[in-house]
Amino acid sequence: MLERKEVRMSEALVALHFQNDICHPAGRVPFSLNRGTDEAGAFFSASAEALSRARDDRWTVAHVHIAFAEDYSDLPRNCRLFRAVEERGALRRGSWGSEAFEGFEPRRGEITVVRNRNSAFRNTNLLARLRRRGITRLAVMGLATQFSVEHTVRDASDLGFNVTVLSDCCASADESAHQASLNTMAMLADIA
Repeated sequence: MLERKEVRMSEALVALHFQNDICHPAGRVPFSLNRGTDEAGAFFSASAEALSRARDDRWTVAHVHIAFAEDYSDLPRNCRLFRAVEERGALRRGSWGSEAFEGFEPRRGEITVVRNRNSAFRNTNLLARLRRRGITRLAVMGLATQFSVEHTVRDASDLGFNVTVLSDCCASADESAHQASLNTMAMLADIA
């Protein structure tokens, strides 16, 4: 019998915040995406296609979710963004709102990281898990562009990864902030 060898690709797709409270029409976080618009539909379609292609090409896929304790005891209170999440009762660990949005559920063998900061690398083991798999190139997608996407791209660049931002797979409820963030990230990553 032939031994099956593990494929070790050097590319990974990092998918940020495809969660019910952020993406679903009944979600409690309204500032990441203008849900129900043609733009939101195009964003979800492009993101699902990117995820499918990454899986078909056998890339590592890392799903990064944000969630907080039931009583928000681990929520950083130093900025309005996180305080707004608490005010809306959103993204509690174990709740429907913190679960993966339909169509973006992690599959067996894919990396899943849950954290309570904007960057995918802060207070997580994501870096170690990517390094163990020999990852050198990251494609990043998700929302919101000017928050978690940009924070993650900045950290990934500082950590030595070659980064590509999938611009049609990034979104924000604030289009001008989205565009400004893409312009800023162009100095740190390829914008595709």
